[in-house]
Amino acid sequence: MSLLKLFNLSAPRDFYLLCFRQDRPVWELCTDDGKKEIEPPGKRPRLPVLAVIPDRFFFFYQPRGLQGKSRKHLRSGAELQIRHLFPAPAPGEGVGVMDTGTDILGYFRSAGLEEFLEKQRENLALANTITTPFLLGRAVMFSRETHAWTLHYPGESRILSIHGQLEYFFGDEEELQQRAGIHGLEEEPEHVQLDDLIQDLRLGNVPWNRFRLALPELEEERGETSVLFRAAAAVLFIGLLFCGGEFVRYQSLESQRSQWANALGSLYAEALGPDYGPDPYGMLMYRADQAGSRDERGLDFVDFLGRLSRAAPEDLQVQSISLRADSGTVQATIRDYDQMERFLESLEASENYDFTLDQADSSGERVRMTLRVRY
Repeated sequence: MSLLKLFNLSAPRDFYLLCFRQDRPVWELCTDDGKKEIEPPGKRPRLPVLAVIPDRFFFFYQPRGLQGKSRKHLRSGAELQIRHLFPAPAPGEGVGVMDTGTDILGYFRSAGLEEFLEKQRENLALANTITTPFLLGRAVMFSRETHAWTLHYPGESRILSIHGQLEYFFGDEEELQQRAGIHGLEEEPEHVQLDDLIQDLRLGNVPWNRFRLALPELEEERGETSVLFRAAAAVLFIGLLFCGGEFVRYQSLESQRSQWANALGSLYAEALGPDYGPDPYGMLMYRADQAGSRDERGLDFVDFLGRLSRAAPEDLQVQSISLRADSGTVQATIRDYDQMERFLESLEASENYDFTLDQADSSGERVRMTLRVRY
């Protein structure tokens, strides 16, 4: 993405909106008069372009208990948490960390995203900022100081955000109310729609960098030098003239530092492989903690949630999920014992997961159960 494009990310009032309906690109012009559907604006849009891609390609995670004196330390801690949840992503999958300046969010991207980006590359290359409905809603709700809200699109799971904590589920409005009640909410969470979020953007209330999603596949190689780059190059050239003499004096120290850095990099590469990431020391600590207990195949977290959801009856309420290297625990409540038996029979059909009932007892009008699963 060019530097000139980055300058337009503050809070433009007029812009083009690129969204997708059943993966079909739809262009809209957003101004003070509202928004209307238009034809694609061409290869050189006269206004900034905001692209909103589907949430279904991502699983967002709010890290907890981050500690550190700098944003770099906080990002490293968040990355360790998200990598702990997804220790062995399949080809095409991946994890990342997003720093909005106000907080830090981890995310897991599914394999289908790569195919979608390749298919829509020509349209997305025009975008100044790429985001998702959830990231956009999160930034807007933060600006409104709204702490409880929910987002749902047909065919996708609901996302419930309460004081920054996220819950994904496929239930109806009744389950939404139950989950809100568990968190002690007296009022119904605000239902968020994309049109309402775009209205906030037209008012200029939210800077675009608050919800920008970095996608390396779409980063452009600039074809020509921008005016800003040429000015920076001129300043750099003048600075180099003054620093030339100092460079000679420090050359020997730089050579020694480079030797140490290369030696340390070789050690990291030998232990972690050539792509050892921005925090190799933290990764070594993580690998040491996981040594001897990690299943080389890893857990496909999205597949696990899908298997659990397909077998679950409508009124199943999952209280907690705890996953380790090769086993985990699921605590939930269900209507009665007959329904629990049918739920367990449905889980027996799984080839990749071995579910067993660890404990079950009556809790009020429902049955509370604990399942253990090996994978």
